Amino acid sequence: MSAYGRHLLAAPLVPAAACAVGIAIAARAGTLPALASGILCVALATALALASAERRRRLMWAGAACVAGAAAVRALVPLDLMPVDLVHAGPLDAVRDALGEPLRRLVPEPEGGILRGIVLGERASVDADLAAAFARSGTTHLLAISGFNMTLVATAVALLARGRLRPPLTAVVTVSSVAAYSVLVGLGPSVLRAALMAGVASLALAYGRRAATANALALAVAAMLLIDPGAIADVGFELSALATAGLLFLNDPIARRLGALPPFIRDGLATTLAATLPTLPLVAAVFGRVSLISPLANLIAVPLFPPLMVAGAATAAAGAVSLDLARPLALIAYGLAFAFRAVVEHSAATPLASLAVPDGPIAGAAFAVVVALAVRYLPAALVRAGTIARRPLVLAIAALRRARSYAPGVSPGVRTPAVRIVAGALAAIAVAGCVAVTAEPPPPLRVVALDVGQGDAFLVRVAGATALVDGGPDPNRLLAELGATLPPWTRRIDLVALTHAHIDHAAGLLAVLERYEVGLAIEPVGLNAGPVADAWNDRIARGGIARRALAAGARLRLGDASISVLAPEEDPRVDVPSLVLRLERAGFSALFMGDATDQAQADLLLHPAPLAARVYVPPHHGAATPHASALVAAVRPAAALISVGAGNRYGHPTPETLAALSGIRTYRTDRDGTVEIDQGGTGLAVRTHANGLPPPRGGSVPHAPASR
Repeated sequence: MSAYGRHLLAAPLVPAAACAVGIAIAARAGTLPALASGILCVALATALALASAERRRRLMWAGAACVAGAAAVRALVPLDLMPVDLVHAGPLDAVRDALGEPLRRLVPEPEGGILRGIVLGERASVDADLAAAFARSGTTHLLAISGFNMTLVATAVALLARGRLRPPLTAVVTVSSVAAYSVLVGLGPSVLRAALMAGVASLALAYGRRAATANALALAVAAMLLIDPGAIADVGFELSALATAGLLFLNDPIARRLGALPPFIRDGLATTLAATLPTLPLVAAVFGRVSLISPLANLIAVPLFPPLMVAGAATAAAGAVSLDLARPLALIAYGLAFAFRAVVEHSAATPLASLAVPDGPIAGAAFAVVVALAVRYLPAALVRAGTIARRPLVLAIAALRRARSYAPGVSPGVRTPAVRIVAGALAAIAVAGCVAVTAEPPPPLRVVALDVGQGDAFLVRVAGATALVDGGPDPNRLLAELGATLPPWTRRIDLVALTHAHIDHAAGLLAVLERYEVGLAIEPVGLNAGPVADAWNDRIARGGIARRALAAGARLRLGDASISVLAPEEDPRVDVPSLVLRLERAGFSALFMGDATDQAQADLLLHPAPLAARVYVPPHHGAATPHASALVAAVRPAAALISVGAGNRYGHPTPETLAALSGIRTYRTDRDGTVEIDQGGTGLAVRTHANGLPPPRGGSVPHAPASR
């Protein structure tokens, strides 16, 4: 018997799967081509069964004939085999909402969005900039509830269990993990296909029997195409099958070719390459882009995926019982998500991280040739390069071992534990040193102009107390700014101030009221009515948040600082009342003008003394006002902060405002990013681009009226 015949008999369900694939492809052209291909497959398989002398061969071809006949009938008789929408089944939706709430409330953005995307399948929770980084680094599959994603979950669990548990128990653990994950994210058709493929991969890793798992893969493909022949054109199905086949047939050969590498690196790189390489031709053909950094990014990111998923799931489960119980778990999940995000963003920022390539079947075929050559020759080249690169390290280690062997008075049995203890002590000292260097005591008072685009959002930190004045037009951007600026364990904002109910000041605050524990919400007396005010009222009522409407003369405490309300005053000519707040602490002061109208400014200038402040936020993002120079003369600031969007359609800040501020240090979020001003011992300490976030994306966002 030929080698080909032996391989075929070892996986007798492969011909059946091939018939199902062929008929499903023919069905794309119509019913008649599907019927013709089905009859041809049945006739050919039946003839081969009758001509076979060996029983196993007859059974193989008889099975292929049966599957071909069923596929032909399925093409002739369309059936809806899944009439129930299991993705949005009522009880599952309620469970997902309950599990998602702790992640929303306890984990800052964008890490919280990553966790919800991975644990609960909420792809929309990842903002556009981060989603683009995932695509550029070739790690998007880690967020998608697809076969590739499911297969990696199963692979990671099986690799952790293999060698520690018996194969049957390993198989049970991995299949159960995939099943639980599938139910959690919603049992849609694509998730069911992905779970079935992942189950096949987990069996392969548990038992290490390629023939048995090749049969399982063939059975899975045939069954899915019998249920839904249209799945043959689904990219998710194709990626699932290719990634699973790669893990089954390429993982061990690649690992053997990388035998000179350390086991951890070898296994991780082999698994990543085995799952990624077969999908590259399809990705190139369909999407027209190939990530060059993908193998390296996945090598680092994939090992983070299982603990990240476990920590996120544990946070969600514990938080559904008690938020306080979930807080320590949330910090662990945040740390893992932060590392995960750092890998993705740094990979995406690498020059030539991805390339645009021609799409279509010809490009896919060309990349298939490239992948075949890479599988054949690249591992050996990597091993040779690694051997050359590590030669100096090997020599250094050998010299160190020789030096240790001559250590007087230390027996070999004692030397290794002693070295480990010393190494552990040195590591602890290094960690303590890093903490001592980085954990500097916070300044007594900090004012941060958050870069939220065309809107206002100012964060104030005073001796552990936190206030947020306005929230900008984009809730996602505000949450990302808060996540990058506040410590991850800070999930309480003591004071939230809405200066007035316009969307460029209020939209972000609506998300804060849901995601953070808020001590007190304040607003101006006579808050302007409208949809924004209605949403503000609704969020406060649902959250049971304490609330006060304030007018000129009111005073509040924030830590050891005081906040004076200078406006609104009782002037019927002011059509949109806006809070004007003055913060003061031990010689430091800041004036937040909100969107005070021209008439409100004139009222304030009648008694200018309370306006004096070291930090000045001009009214309405630096809009034109006849009182610009008079206000600056009354405030006498040392620095000015203007929160404004790049290239905004209003022309903010206007030349008149900038002229009035000439000679004063002026910082703008459109140029300086997030600006942080600290109360220093001798003066103001200013940091621009303080949290490292990229500028907010542009777009058409409705804002408050430009004129007053």
